[in-house]
Amino acid sequence: MANQPTMKGHDRLGFSLPEYKRRYDAVVKNMRDAGADALLVRGPENITYLTGFETPGYYKYHCLIVAPDQEPVLILRRFEEINVWEYSWLTKTVPVWDHQDPTEETIKTLKAMKLDDKRLGVEKAGWFFSVQEFEGLKAGLPKATLVDCSHAVEEARLIKSEEEIGMMRRAAVLADKAVQAGIDACRPGVTEDDVAARVHHVLCENGGEYMGLPPFILAGPRTSLPHQTWRGEPVRKGEHVYFEVSGAKYRYSAALMRCVSIGEPGKRLRAMADACIGGLNAATDKIKAGVSCQDADTACRSVIEKAGFGDSFRHRTGYSIGVNYPPDWGEGQILSIRQGEPRLLQENMTFHLVPLCLIYREIGVGFSATIRVTKTGCEELTSLPRKLYVNEA
Repeated sequence: MANQPTMKGHDRLGFSLPEYKRRYDAVVKNMRDAGADALLVRGPENITYLTGFETPGYYKYHCLIVAPDQEPVLILRRFEEINVWEYSWLTKTVPVWDHQDPTEETIKTLKAMKLDDKRLGVEKAGWFFSVQEFEGLKAGLPKATLVDCSHAVEEARLIKSEEEIGMMRRAAVLADKAVQAGIDACRPGVTEDDVAARVHHVLCENGGEYMGLPPFILAGPRTSLPHQTWRGEPVRKGEHVYFEVSGAKYRYSAALMRCVSIGEPGKRLRAMADACIGGLNAATDKIKAGVSCQDADTACRSVIEKAGFGDSFRHRTGYSIGVNYPPDWGEGQILSIRQGEPRLLQENMTFHLVPLCLIYREIGVGFSATIRVTKTGCEELTSLPRKLYVNEA
């Protein structure tokens, strides 16, 4: 059993020290199960998950060394070091000047920790662990063995604690309020820009923080475009507005999709909305601990296909969601509800379910929910009614 690290508590931490200890122990176990003696954590979400440390400056080098029986060490740009004391429980850092090579400083630190001849876990699948860094570590640590531990932290992130779910509930309230405010702002004569401004205002005035993705707010034919944002399009009578918005708190998110028709909806808009809402309902009816991700996807997909919109539903039914940084508010690289995914859902996994149909340059419709898996079903964390909203023209 590893000695517990020294954890410096303060009132700026997002979670309790016992919660951080739980996470640390889970990751150490995963690391050891993978055959590693120490772990080099490079993903910013993973560093935040373990320590609470936050910064948008993760585009520069950050490496957390986790070694049982030693204090964890965060190697980072000197400019960012004071954020360690502000946001994390860590007590040891190695600051790197901008003129220094951070990989070389990591090698020096590993040697000082007497880890240079050990089995070192690295995040080969991570966005922030480059081939150049991998080759630099191999050259600088010839006696060490680099072991792929890409999932050591991410597998621990899949099952949320009650504290994490509580934070996601706070994020879900933000998403609900922002989408409702956006819907209320939709009327002929305003633009996508006006509606987006209202959404951002409500997020910020209610304590929301910056999101892993921008809100997607589109009107008319532009609703058919995936992952696009407001661009000044007028909101017109007889058309609709699409929203996909996340709330964020302490880097934890919940997200929500809704659509509002300006005036009485046309037959195709109504049919597509019914199909997506039906698919969402089928997915949440199917989901519970022990069901495979593929089966949950099939439940949603079959409803949309039966309604005649299968060719317009081009993506997975859902993805894991939790701690995040740009460029994504999801954790879909860890687990997705999709075809070809046999893994079973477990209690306290959290997902954003996203049935969405797009017909290019014509129409796009989607309805979603952020949910928690339970033993017997699922709990919806977002709460706006699953319906096509209709505003007076």
